[in-house]
Amino acid sequence: MEAMLRARGRQVGQPALLGTRTVLSEEDEPQPNGRVFKKFNMGEYVWRSYADTEREALQLSRGLREAGVPPRQSVVMFAETRAEWMIAAHACFKQSIPVVTIYATLGDEAIAHGINETEVGTVITTHDLLPKFRKILANTPKVTTIIYMEDQLKTTDTTGFKEGVRILAYKEVLKMGQNSKFEPVPPSPDDIAIIMYTSGSTGVPKGVQLSHRNMLATLKSFADAVPIRDGDLLMGFLPLAHVFELLAETLCLLAGVPIGYSTPLTMLDSSSKIMKGTKGDATILRPTCITTVPLIMDRICKGITDKVTRSGPLASAFFKWAYTYKETWMRRGYDTPFLNRFLCVRAWHPDYNFKRIKSNQRQINAADLIDV
Repeated sequence: MEAMLRARGRQVGQPALLGTRTVLSEEDEPQPNGRVFKKFNMGEYVWRSYADTEREALQLSRGLREAGVPPRQSVVMFAETRAEWMIAAHACFKQSIPVVTIYATLGDEAIAHGINETEVGTVITTHDLLPKFRKILANTPKVTTIIYMEDQLKTTDTTGFKEGVRILAYKEVLKMGQNSKFEPVPPSPDDIAIIMYTSGSTGVPKGVQLSHRNMLATLKSFADAVPIRDGDLLMGFLPLAHVFELLAETLCLLAGVPIGYSTPLTMLDSSSKIMKGTKGDATILRPTCITTVPLIMDRICKGITDKVTRSGPLASAFFKWAYTYKETWMRRGYDTPFLNRFLCVRAWHPDYNFKRIKSNQRQINAADLIDV
């Protein structure tokens, strides 16, 4: 795992790899019912190249060593999916530091369990999740350092934490590694790469150990199963704490596919944190592929059908006819390229690879609507 980013960075250099959307402001938006919601005014995507990503990962890896993390001592990653998550993971790989992944949605007790069971001294988290540790630290005696990824708009409050625990900003650790003399300590194939904690739906979360050899073997299966095409672009938003998203994004890294990061709250024009008049991440990013789960597929499906409904009865009737028409020919083994292009222009964008579209007058099936 450690060698991939380094090798690709040397091979390709400057092409875009990781994209983060700029948040211009957070503003109050009055609703028709009189309530006021906080909404984001969003800008464009800013991209890190392969060379930028490799440089940042190397610098962060040295910063981790300066912060007192030795090789083969685990670090907990408790953060939402974002570019810095992937960079921090590769920084750990460079120093043979196992990454313990814990879902950002878990409760305090489950988080403390994962931290204590792996006996970590350092936790990497985010601005939004950092406040949780004001309580959790009382039950995690071995934690001495917390590194948080900064928010684009807000200043992070680092007061009120357990005495003796260092609270460091991500950029601060980067700076620590800028002039560091620590060199990478590449892992062996059988060294632990990831300890992935489950969601805890059947009890206490359980840690699953995955070696670098395990990860690469699974990555090979991904590469065999998933066709990669020139011009592909992934929109990443599922939890990187799960090996599915982590390996999907790693495949993109290996294959030269840019990854633009999003969240379920900002993905669509109709998403809950998108200000009226501001486009959702998918509209700006125009991805050709996503990793997804049924709940998100339902949201995308609803976004499409709502847009069609707002277009009027004629558009709705045509949309239903087109679904039936396409379904008929798909079952016969044929495609409908002209209809694909026309429908995608109306519903999304011609670059989107959401081509398997079928329905009936009773219900639109989200799983069949989205073919990635």
